[in-house]
Amino acid sequence: MEKELRNLFSLFFAVLFLVALVGILLRYYLRARTTAQPGWDELLNRLTWIDRDKIAAIALDVVDESGVRREGEGAYSIEPSTMWSLIGGLDGLEALEHNCHVLVELASYVQKWHPEALVVAEQLRLNAREIEWHVSRLKGAAQAGHLQSSFADYAQRAVVTYYLMTKHVLTLYEQASLPGLADLQRAI
Repeated sequence: MEKELRNLFSLFFAVLFLVALVGILLRYYLRARTTAQPGWDELLNRLTWIDRDKIAAIALDVVDESGVRREGEGAYSIEPSTMWSLIGGLDGLEALEHNCHVLVELASYVQKWHPEALVVAEQLRLNAREIEWHVSRLKGAAQAGHLQSSFADYAQRAVVTYYLMTKHVLTLYEQASLPGLADLQRAI
């Protein structure tokens, strides 16, 4: 009887071990599926809506359509208070920062079919880091009470970088002749 009871406990613990092992494997399998590269529609849905006309107005104050800096670099014709309202303040800049990461993912998505997109994706990663830096400087200035004096310079640089990022992504999709270009143009 004692031997049968020991065998029963051993069997019970072996089954319990197998159930736990299957549960752990299932958990990691499901996690791997959810962290896999997102699909096209999911990427577009991740973009936060930003008024591209306002972004273009701010950016084109500093650069021309091709991204070349205009003469008189330090003289902005858009007042900081106007820029604040056009961007939507720090919240608008945070949305811009969020979209930068999605733009990088969109460029990486193209790499499946066009490996040369790697160069654009890497440049976009650097641009996204630059925007993160500008936004973090503005958040620090807000905490220190110096936001008003810092906003115009950092915010406009972030907007210009974002504007150029969108142009690069659109150009990449256009050159690759991908079918989602019209959807991307509407989303960005």
